[in-house]
Amino acid sequence: MVIVETVRPRDYNDVRHVGHYFCKNVLVVMDLTAMPDDEARQLVDFAAGLICARGGDMERLSPKVFMLVPAGSGPVSGIVKKLSPRDYNEVLHVGHYFREGVPVVMDLSAMPDDEGRQLEDFAAGLICARGGEMERLSPKVFMLVPAGLSKPVPENA
Repeated sequence: MVIVETVRPRDYNDVRHVGHYFCKNVLVVMDLTAMPDDEARQLVDFAAGLICARGGDMERLSPKVFMLVPAGSGPVSGIVKKLSPRDYNEVLHVGHYFREGVPVVMDLSAMPDDEGRQLEDFAAGLICARGGEMERLSPKVFMLVPAGLSKPVPENA
């Protein structure tokens, strides 16, 4: 089972949350959109140090959102599917992976706003019908986590 935790640090002092989850082999989505650029850069450097020390991978999902994948989790593409639909016709791909139990990062930044809202509505219906969670990672990037992919309870985090 893949465990996914989203961390939204407000400043560099929140770095311990990223390290806590990553060191417990939890896939971490690190959302730095609420941080000033200089502190966000520090957190990316910290995350790079985590990856170097413990192994794993880091992938940029949007300009200030990163996914940290612990070693032994396999390639990122096998854990989380990142889709960047160009039009509404590609919505079936989102549904396919989600139904298969694969978390989906849905990047709508290449779509016109009206079609992007349609995909958001589709994803909301998908979540409602199949269970799970949808998190906004940035204004046009969402993570859809299927039911059953539980989040850990923080230990002194």
